[in-house]
Amino acid sequence: MNAISWNCRGLGNSRTVRALRDVVKSYNPGIVFLMETLSNKERIEKLRGKLGYDNQWVVDSIGRGGGLALIWKNSVKCTVIGSGNNFIDVSITNANGSEWRMTGFYGFPERARRKASWDMLKQLSGKSDLPWIVMGDFNDMINIEDMKGPHDHPQALLDGFKQTIESCGLIELDLMGGSFTWEKSRGTRDWVRGRIDRAFASGDWWNLFPLCKLTVHHCVYSDHDPIHLDMYNTEHAKKKIRFRFENVWLREQKFHEEVAAYWKHLKPSHFLPKLLELSSFMNKWGRRFFNKFRQKIIE
Repeated sequence: MNAISWNCRGLGNSRTVRALRDVVKSYNPGIVFLMETLSNKERIEKLRGKLGYDNQWVVDSIGRGGGLALIWKNSVKCTVIGSGNNFIDVSITNANGSEWRMTGFYGFPERARRKASWDMLKQLSGKSDLPWIVMGDFNDMINIEDMKGPHDHPQALLDGFKQTIESCGLIELDLMGGSFTWEKSRGTRDWVRGRIDRAFASGDWWNLFPLCKLTVHHCVYSDHDPIHLDMYNTEHAKKKIRFRFENVWLREQKFHEEVAAYWKHLKPSHFLPKLLELSSFMNKWGRRFFNKFRQKIIE
């Protein structure tokens, strides 16, 4: 199961449509969330058919701006539970019957309306107890490093968005493939890059998809890059490997040193994904140790 989120800046441009086709061909996502479509339901329906998707939910654009669309395949058991000019909210049922929630979100781009975006997120947070992931273009940043340009992002906006995410009980997914998802005025002194397309998830959603991966897909035809979410649901893995900790490892000084060093180099994230990565490392370490131990016995 995977999903794409992209602020496409209008679907009337043939280059944008080709870029979208390339992304869909590369990742074959079950769900695609599009923002700033500048399109109506009829145009989205034609595009959906050409892309090979079965279902859609469209929020028409208003005037010369806005517009949201969610398209998905029949293989995804998806039910729309709410929508508005800034979001599409759905519940998704896994093959084993477990249910979770995904919200495609588009934050107000105007700085004067950022608080309205934060309030909307808080309202959405309280609408359901399902494991929740929200992804899209938030038009917001959390850290000063999220932006690179001639001017720093206002600290008050950084603090406000960070406090909103914390109050919603959400944890950010690490972004792989690049630090930024949006740029403006490339090639000039005013060149600005920022990470405003993101994904956040609740702790119980992390428990469902502990090996999830968020990647930025670079697009030369747009000022926004699509982000790709791969959920890596281990429940459907073809081969399951059971990890067993061996007490004999603790007698090896190198084990303590190498495990401690590996833990320190892991990026800050939810505890469970870090624990899974660490156990994978110890599993490999244990196999190397066993081979050396067996060789000693032979000798």
